[in-house]
Amino acid sequence: MSGGRGNERIFAVPRAYSMAARAWMERGLGLHGSAPRHGAATVFVRDGEHGVETLMLHRPGRQSMGTLSFPGGVCETSDDEPLDWHGPTPAQWAHKVLSEDIGRTRRSVVAAARKVFVETGILLAGTPGHGVAESVDGADWMTSRERLAAEEFSFADLLAKRSLTFHSECLRPLSHWITSDFIHQRVDLQFYSAAVPVGQRPVPLATQRGVAWLDWVDARALFEDPWSTPVPELFRRQSEEASLTDDPWHFDLNELTTPGVQCALEAVAHAGSAVAFLAARRDLRVKSPRLDLRDGEPVLVLDE
Repeated sequence: MSGGRGNERIFAVPRAYSMAARAWMERGLGLHGSAPRHGAATVFVRDGEHGVETLMLHRPGRQSMGTLSFPGGVCETSDDEPLDWHGPTPAQWAHKVLSEDIGRTRRSVVAAARKVFVETGILLAGTPGHGVAESVDGADWMTSRERLAAEEFSFADLLAKRSLTFHSECLRPLSHWITSDFIHQRVDLQFYSAAVPVGQRPVPLATQRGVAWLDWVDARALFEDPWSTPVPELFRRQSEEASLTDDPWHFDLNELTTPGVQCALEAVAHAGSAVAFLAARRDLRVKSPRLDLRDGEPVLVLDE
């Protein structure tokens, strides 16, 4: 990510999308891209030894949400099913995220909680009158995550079976991004932030369904000294095994993340503490970088 002209931010186009970007520059400018799928992602934070850490995961292959990203995914029709709800109502959430579509907002909030549970085992729910659950470890819970990932039942079914209430107050609105027009699999992604409930801990899904790695990362180190984190080594091994690059020691965050993920990481890196990050006021206007050509190279430009 680099500077731009005036109130612009410039993001590099990953090499995997370079040909599509050039083709769009030649034939697609002025046209509407494919309709984006709605989704949600959650940025968990905690205080680390050297700064604020965030929970990140690696999804192999070309991912519309980024190969290196946060727990999340697209909304499903099952996210509309009724469930016991505690905390800000869907209407209040719509107000928070500057949306006029209460149904879509509710779906996004539920999708965030559902994907967080599937991919990390963190459950933003609890029994009535006793707050959020403090322990969701064990084989039985892992089986529930597997079945939820396989769409054998819905998040609402899971909560009803265990007599649990969804606690929407665990989430806070962070940002809203829409993938640029030239990408085929576009995503309208609402980002949330959260802290891991007391007593819970993130645990990868047993079968690693779609997720190859899950861990806490020092956000500031990832920008300033990435090799002090486990992330570059992870992708170095992947590159060597797949012979994806002549320089397996090269690490480029632009190739692994989306602009939305980069900006969320940057906000975590600049935060003085996890509490400060969670309490900060956010610009919740929709951000959708546009494709442009700079110095002969396609780039994504965000007008701020």
